[in-house]
Amino acid sequence: MRINYLTTFIALVFGVSVYQAQIDLDIEKKLKTTSKVSKQDSLVWKKGSIVNLGFNSVGLTNWAGGGQNSISVQGLVSLYANYFFNKTSWDNNFDVAFGVIKSGVGADIPWFKNDDRIEFNSKLGHKLNKTWYYSGLVNFRTQFTYGYNTVEEKLNDNYFSNLFAPAYGIIALGLDNKPNDQLTCFISPITIKNTFVLDDSLSSLGAFGVDPGQSIRSEVGGYVKFAFTKKEPFNIKDVSFKSNLTLFSNYINEPQNIDVTWETLTSLKIGKTFSLTLSTYLIYDHDIEIPRFERDGIQPIYYQRVDGSFYLDADGQRIQAKGPITQFKQAMGLGISLNF
Repeated sequence: MRINYLTTFIALVFGVSVYQAQIDLDIEKKLKTTSKVSKQDSLVWKKGSIVNLGFNSVGLTNWAGGGQNSISVQGLVSLYANYFFNKTSWDNNFDVAFGVIKSGVGADIPWFKNDDRIEFNSKLGHKLNKTWYYSGLVNFRTQFTYGYNTVEEKLNDNYFSNLFAPAYGIIALGLDNKPNDQLTCFISPITIKNTFVLDDSLSSLGAFGVDPGQSIRSEVGGYVKFAFTKKEPFNIKDVSFKSNLTLFSNYINEPQNIDVTWETLTSLKIGKTFSLTLSTYLIYDHDIEIPRFERDGIQPIYYQRVDGSFYLDADGQRIQAKGPITQFKQAMGLGISLNF
């Protein structure tokens, strides 16, 4: 619970701080350019994309310092298409990322994914006044393929995630504030969040918060989303930055446990062909129980009694500790890049 409150507080402070700073800057600009006609009034489509493909290889032979051979490939595609005409706005984002890595030598060494994401956002709005819109939002998020934690799990095909397992769908109605073309704040008091686990072996275990044997879990609650996009932040040329922060509270079941997602993507263009990208993704969902491991990420943590003995399941195996925890992922890649 403390972790959830801390994560939510940090994320909310960041979002509000950025939001307020942008409003202040926007007000200052408007005071200086009151005679100018807003460019947004004539805007129809604004489109853009980032496409990055990276490759990394390490080969060691009789290396005194030790280490392992490794090879990795990673790709990222981020697209957006925003429409504005008269009093109608329509914002669309599509993000795809996938990466694999292999450590060690030999055909029996498996590949593991180190990035896997599919996400689509669409928001339709009707202008109420200068900065406010009546809006509806749709969000869908899932992954491409199986997820494993260890070599043993992969060899035994003991996966913990799969395509559409989980998948998350959000439908929300509310108000959207757009103080400028870089920042939006969407507030929805009426939101439906669906969690899908369309894999029989995972749904039978009640994975990702669904009831055992069920494939869908629906929640009704409140939803807030901050979205920020900036080209050449701090006047740094060839750099683009975007960040999305979402908060969701279930009205019926433990509303104090707020679901948080916070992502950032920074891209630095190097020449006409190459780019350096840095992406981060933070998630907290109280309904997702994450298996716990020691700091090495390999040795499982098991439930223990006060006397030091372990709790056992029906097969006499130790029961691994699980529970909600803040998830964080960061990925950096240098590779071929195309911007449109």
